[in-house]
Amino acid sequence: MPRNHSYFIAIPIPEPLNTQIESIKREISLNFGTKSVLKSPPHITMIPPFFWGNEEQLLMLVDGFSFPSFEIRLKNYDFFQLGVVFIDVVENQDLVKLHQQFEDVFYTSYPQLKKKAKFPFHPHITVGNRDWKKESFLKCWEEKKNEKFEEIFFCKKLTLLKNINGLWLPLSAGQ
Repeated sequence: MPRNHSYFIAIPIPEPLNTQIESIKREISLNFGTKSVLKSPPHITMIPPFFWGNEEQLLMLVDGFSFPSFEIRLKNYDFFQLGVVFIDVVENQDLVKLHQQFEDVFYTSYPQLKKKAKFPFHPHITVGNRDWKKESFLKCWEEKKNEKFEEIFFCKKLTLLKNINGLWLPLSAGQ
């Protein structure tokens, strides 16, 4: 039996936007002390972290799930009370539909994995995470709350990410 590893499934952010958001994450990490935000590439989470043993099976499900591409608009910054600063995703019915459809397929395919989401689906891209002091979080939010950010990208695929030595790395079929 293969050893279980930690995975999650997300929408990857394409270049050059990915590099732009990585730069924002590094700046926030340097200025405010959040380090965990640097452990994953920019993404929109579809299925939160879970443990599983058969990577090929997961890749087949993720890579085999097709959908028409659609536009995702990013607009400004927001935060969760738990100490997370993020780039907000403008409400989007195509994204909500994709999430519902993929979540149904995923949990039907893996009924032994219990749906863990404690909160309703709120698509976002995290740029500052919970591993900082409250004062640092508040200073970061004070800086970002009025800063404008607007970008658009097309969602064309989902990706499987695997935790390897504390870093979340995207996988693709044949890796």
